[in-house]
Amino acid sequence: MTIFTDTLSRPYRPARDARWAQNSLRLVRRASAPAARLAAFARDFAVVLGVMALYFLARGQAPVRIEDSVALTHLLVSIERSLYVFWEPWVQDVSIQHHWSRELANFTYAYLHFPVMGAVGVWLWWRDGESFRFFRAVLFASMAIGMAFYYLFPACPPRLMELHGHELGFTDTVFGGETAVSYAQPSLILNEYAAIPSFHFGWIALASAAVWSQCRWWPAQATAVGLTVLMSWAIVASANHLFIDMAIGGAVIAVSWQLAARLRDRRAVAAALELVPAPVFAEAA
Repeated sequence: MTIFTDTLSRPYRPARDARWAQNSLRLVRRASAPAARLAAFARDFAVVLGVMALYFLARGQAPVRIEDSVALTHLLVSIERSLYVFWEPWVQDVSIQHHWSRELANFTYAYLHFPVMGAVGVWLWWRDGESFRFFRAVLFASMAIGMAFYYLFPACPPRLMELHGHELGFTDTVFGGETAVSYAQPSLILNEYAAIPSFHFGWIALASAAVWSQCRWWPAQATAVGLTVLMSWAIVASANHLFIDMAIGGAVIAVSWQLAARLRDRRAVAAALELVPAPVFAEAA
C-alpha cells in the first residue's frame, strides 16, 4: 500500500514544486514592487525638478531690456485697444474693491500655481505613467519656447507700466503693499520682464487638461475648469498679465502639445518596427 501511494504521489511532486516556486517568485515580486515603483517615481520627479531648476536659472539670466519690454507691452495694449478687449483695468478695479478679494487674487497668483501642478503630476504618475511622460514632454517643450520669448521678446507686466511712465490704470497689488502675500524670489531666478508667455495661465491650463483627459469623474473635471478660471481672474486682478499674454501662453501649450504628440507617435512607430524581423534576402548566385 505504501509503495502504491508513493507511486501515485511521486508524479505530482514536480508540479507541486513548480507551483511553490511560482508562488515564491510572485511573493518576492510583490515585496519588491513598491520599492521599485517609489524609486521610479523619485527618478521621474527628480528629472522634472532638475529641468525646472535649469529653466528658472536660465530665465533669471535673461538680459534686462527695460525699454524693449515696456515698448512691447505698450504695443500689446494698443492691439487689445484696437480689438476693443482692453478690459483689464476695469476687471482689476472691480476685483480689488474688497480686501478679501484682493488677497484672494494675490494668494491665487503667488501660491496656487506650483502646488496644483505638483499635485496633478503626482496623481497622473500613479494613474498612468505613459500619460505622465506625455504631459511632462509638453511641459518641457513649453519651457524651451518660453525661453526664446524671454530672450528675444521681453515684456513688462502691466503692474510695472506706471513705474516706467505709462499710466494705464493698473495697481500693483502684489508688491504695492497692504498684502500678507509675499511673492519675493531669489535674484538668481528673478525676471520681472517675462510677461509673455503667461505660464501662470498656460501651465494651469495644461494641468487642467491632464485632469480632464484622464478622469471621467465630473467633479474632478469641474474643479480643473474652475482652477483655470480662478487663475485667469487672479492674473488680471493682480495686474501681472494682459489677456493677450494669457492667449500666447495657451498657444505655446497648444504648440508644445502637438510637438509632444508627434514625438510620441514617432517613438511608437520606432518601437513597432523593432518588433518586425528584418527581411532576409538571398544573394544572387
